[in-house]
Amino acid sequence: MNKILSPKINLKSMDWSKWNFRKFNMMTILGILSYLNILVIIPALFGRKSPFVQFHVRQGIALLIVTVIFSFSFYVPILPILLALFIVICIIIGIINVLTGRERPLPIIGKWAK
Repeated sequence: MNKILSPKINLKSMDWSKWNFRKFNMMTILGILSYLNILVIIPALFGRKSPFVQFHVRQGIALLIVTVIFSFSFYVPILPILLALFIVICIIIGIINVLTGRERPLPIIGKWAK
């Protein structure tokens, strides 16, 4: 019988000293929740004192409003796919902004959230 040989892979243990876990706190979690559609209610209630969280809550509410408005666009053939892709990209950009500690508005809809 022929044996299938797989290459040996030497996996090193992960170096956790490069990760900064002190940056990942409750404000980061609330900021991430701001971009997850209806879960924007949680940071809106519990993150009122943080200007960082409030910025991302306003961005998340604008994204939620756009999602609700464009959810009625399923009658046009290609438009829902493009809008869903745009919303997913905005969610990813928003979460990256939270994780890096930036207060950048989302593309196109971010200027309305002020």
